[in-house]
Amino acid sequence: MKTISKKRATGTLGKMVSEVNQDKLAKMRNRMLIAAKIADAMQANNLNQKQFAKLMGRTESEISDWLSGDRNFTIDTLFDIGQALGVTFLSTTLHYSTTEEYEFEPMIASEPIMHP
Repeated sequence: MKTISKKRATGTLGKMVSEVNQDKLAKMRNRMLIAAKIADAMQANNLNQKQFAKLMGRTESEISDWLSGDRNFTIDTLFDIGQALGVTFLSTTLHYSTTEEYEFEPMIASEPIMHP
């Protein structure tokens, strides 16, 4: 059986990899999850980028940015996207403790918006 040896990246790549921290990785992961959810919802709604851009009143270039995972969305933009595609991105649940204080934990949600 052939053994694969691991090598450490050196030079510029090695420096970049060593400087990545967990907070940055978590933020990037969340942006990518949101981008994937938008893409899935667009597909479920049979919308291409051009159609979705028109629906949102945005440019195709901006939609492309959204789908790349590089965009840091505002809460309002996520709400508008969710309304247009019939999905939710945030669940705002309050978690109460035994004291009078409470914690607010925004969470990414994957269930569709239920319209009456």
